[in-house]
This record gives sequence, C-alpha cells and structure tokens, in this order.
Amino acid sequence: MTLFKFAFITDTHLYLNAPKNFASGLQRQKESPQLYQQLIEQLNAFDPAFVIHGGDIVCGGKSFDMTADEYEYALHRAKRYSERLKAPCYYIPGNHDLDPETGAKASYRALFGINGRTYHSFVHEQIRFILLDAQELPEDLTHGYIGTVQLAWLESELKCASDNGEEVFIFSHQLLFPGVEFQGIGSRVANSAEVMEIVAPFERNILACFCGHLHLNRIFREQGILCIVTAGPVCYPMTYRQIYVSADKFEGRTEQIDIPDAFARSEAVNPDNNLYLSGRPRDRDFSILRG
Repeated sequence: MTLFKFAFITDTHLYLNAPKNFASGLQRQKESPQLYQQLIEQLNAFDPAFVIHGGDIVCGGKSFDMTADEYEYALHRAKRYSERLKAPCYYIPGNHDLDPETGAKASYRALFGINGRTYHSFVHEQIRFILLDAQELPEDLTHGYIGTVQLAWLESELKCASDNGEEVFIFSHQLLFPGVEFQGIGSRVANSAEVMEIVAPFERNILACFCGHLHLNRIFREQGILCIVTAGPVCYPMTYRQIYVSADKFEGRTEQIDIPDAFARSEAVNPDNNLYLSGRPRDRDFSILRG
C-alpha cells in the first residue's frame, strides 16, 4: 500500500521568447512555455503530496545569452506557473538559475527560497527530505560547490535524522559524487570528496540522492549510496519522475511530457544518442527496498 507519492522534476529551462532552440535543436526552448504548462497539468493529474524541482528552472547563467531582463521575466513566469500546482513545490537552484550578468541568486532566492534560504529540509512520513544548494559559486561554472556552512548544516540534518530513526532523500542539482560513467567535474559538485566524507557515516539512513543537470536518466550506486539522475522536460526524453513510497520500498516511474510535436523534433536531432539520454529500462523505472 502506498504511503504517499511525490514528483521530482528538473531542468525545465524556461525561456520566454527564446531566439532559437539550443543544442542544435535538441533543447526546445521555443516550446518551453508549452512544455512547462503541460508539465503542470500532468503533475496535477498525478496528484502528488508535493513536488521537488531540482534546478535550472530557467535559462540564466552563461550558456543561453539571456539578458538580465529576460532572466527576471522567466523567473517570474515560472513562479506564476507553479502557482497553478495543487501540491506544494520545493525548489533548489541550478547553475542556470543564476543572474546571467552578475551571477547572483538574489532574484531566485526572493521567488523560490524558503525563509530567505536556498537550502532547506522537511520531514514527511518519517523520511527527511534534504534539499541542497549546490550553486555556492560566484557565477555559472557548470560544476557545483557546497560551502562550509551548508556542509555543517547537512551533517547536522543527517545526524538529526539518524537520532530520530528517519530515512533520508537528498536532492541537489549536480551529482554529489562522481560515478564510473560521470567523472568530469562539470557533472558534479567540485568538492564531492568533502560531501562524501560527511554523508558516508549515514549511508544506512540514506535511501537515495536525486539530481538533474545531465539531461538524462541514470541510476547507479557510489560507495553504497544510490544516485538517481533525472532528465527534464526541455529535451528528449522529456520526462519527470513519479515516486511512490510504501512501508517496505519506494518505486520510480518516468512520465513523458505529452506534447508530441516538440518530442518528435527533439527526438529527431541525434537519434543515435537517444538511448544514451533515455537510459536503460532500469534507469527509467525502479523498485528499491527500504531498510
């Protein structure tokens, strides 16, 4: 019997009036408003207890030539879209949620922060959800970084969960630890060794670490910790994750955004790469025992 269900979405890359589609057309920024609104509709039909957005809400940072005004406009429109959700939505920043001119997070924090913070936690059904800000950097450098103060907070959260007999889900935009397939610093937080040093003693409490950033689906274990990488709506395979939690396990399913024309155009750009992005069946749907 399902105790509750939640959704993990990431990399929506909203860009109003985008001048083009990026990555040779693989990313569909011109259709990003329609993709985002359809995502909201599908989330409401799914009816989760809550939604977690893993970052890159918009196309700020350095890669998309957004102006500061376009960045502000996209952030505010994303906020308006989120208000249509029937469930609460919790956000963490991605590297493209930084101001494209200053690298600041002030506008992001004002719209999507909680009590003025860009990292936070909550407990639901004896599971602690820890949402990290991996963008403690002065600008969009692709890789992430988690500073000393937040690392101390993470350790205290993990200790509190352990003391209370809670299991843990951790969320970040970039990978917290490199896997065999993902060694490059651009895929992860630069100080992943420090993060692992803090997390490793609590391995038995941690159900999984979720991230986005890589625009693909993967599931792997790193030093015993399950890592769940999730693709986003902006490009093939145009999915988000539905997570079902029961007393003895949690299960994940990928759900495709239902805009067939945008999907077909993205799918056709580099068909030889599509399996790499969508992942194997085990990367898309899974069942993991708890405890």
